[in-house]
Amino acid sequence: MGITVNNTTADSTRVLLVGEMMDGSFDAKVMAETDVPYTKYWDDELEQRIVYLNPDPEQLKAIVAALNDRRLSLDALQDLGGSDGGTSDLPL
Repeated sequence: MGITVNNTTADSTRVLLVGEMMDGSFDAKVMAETDVPYTKYWDDELEQRIVYLNPDPEQLKAIVAALNDRRLSLDALQDLGGSDGGTSDLPL
């Protein structure tokens, strides 16, 4: 099963910030690209990455669940998306 997610567009610049936590779990938040911090967003994060996707709330839940269930890797997720609009098919 997969889902189709909107990519970031130049006019909205909404991106997906994904964090891997020290305990191995993942969290994510959709935010304006200009709001992405240069420092840690989550206190207990190990790593954070920007992905040029703009998922709706249900898609965001599905993405985080797939990351936590190890059905989707952070590297594979980061290979998706784009800043010129369109969509990406996520293999969840």
